[in-house]
Amino acid sequence: VAEDPAHADKAYYIEPARVEQAQRMIAEGRRSGIQFVLPVDFVLQDGRAAEKIGPGDQQFDIGPKTSELFEKKIGEFLAQKQGEIASGRKPVAFHNGVFGMFEKPQFETGTKRFMSQLKRLKDAGVEVYIGGGEGGTALEQYGQPDWVTHVFTAGGTVLNALGSQPVPYLVALRMASRR
Repeated sequence: VAEDPAHADKAYYIEPARVEQAQRMIAEGRRSGIQFVLPVDFVLQDGRAAEKIGPGDQQFDIGPKTSELFEKKIGEFLAQKQGEIASGRKPVAFHNGVFGMFEKPQFETGTKRFMSQLKRLKDAGVEVYIGGGEGGTALEQYGQPDWVTHVFTAGGTVLNALGSQPVPYLVALRMASRR
């Protein structure tokens, strides 16, 4: 429904090209050995938790089952990385963004609950980075700065830097330094 052009005027409309892009990215990631953990339930605009987002509904947070799933998967990750951590190698976790409209109390639970998982990771010996913006704001609101290794101030820029996109201000600095 969300990608049906008949719903292009609705807030929940997703362009078919974006759906295809997401499907390609997931397939490519899986081929590279990346395990994706996707939400299994959602908190909708009226505050109810649901396992599907129906026509006319909007997601404003992850649901309680998803929070439990994320906590379980973090536990599995820590168990898997225990040997690396014990040998002094620090695995890296990168968190970007928030899970919902956390600015509104009725939609803050998923993001709030996840902040403690960042602390759990760091306490276990993982280097934890937040990609700025709202993620940094959520950490300030629901946690402590020392719960993570570093908070970047511009999440989109960090993602570009980690990917293959040039970061405009870094390009400008490099060019200026060559003069």
